[in-house]
Amino acid sequence: GHTDSSGRCWVIYLLFLHLIDKVSLEVSGFVGDSVLLPCLYQERELKPEEINVFWRYNDSKNVYDIIKGNPSTDKQDAVFKGRIKNFLSKKGDFSIVLSNLMVTDAGQFSCDIPSVEKDSKLTLHVKAHPTMSTTASNPNSTSDTRSCSMKSQPEGIATFLTVVLEFFLLHFICVLY
Repeated sequence: GHTDSSGRCWVIYLLFLHLIDKVSLEVSGFVGDSVLLPCLYQERELKPEEINVFWRYNDSKNVYDIIKGNPSTDKQDAVFKGRIKNFLSKKGDFSIVLSNLMVTDAGQFSCDIPSVEKDSKLTLHVKAHPTMSTTASNPNSTSDTRSCSMKSQPEGIATFLTVVLEFFLLHFICVLY
């Protein structure tokens, strides 16, 4: 059964690519900072009347609308008023910058372009600054929160390395099969 194993490899590769895709659409920022929420459509140049882009938060709140190429904030949720910057000067770039991040902004953002059936989702994580650790609410945890926030960067690298290692292992297992 040599053919079986190569088929299995493909399944593993596809799963792996799917995971990588998931990982790449996670964005994180610190409270009070700004964060870029990417949304690009580069396959062809859209006509002005096709440029209808709907940014939503957790599939319900209106973050930002672009109607026929023009920003529209009529139906924008009050939470996001005055905190969104666009890149409409660049063709095909419907990314937005969300400023003055709040902990409550964490969640799923989606960028929907119905005319080309593109709907991309990304998850936003909002972290408190190491300096602004919540000492008041829990005095015992000061040292914990600080060491925790310091560790966050290497941990990200570590998970990436783990993923790469897993990939090589899977590849190796596949080849050996």
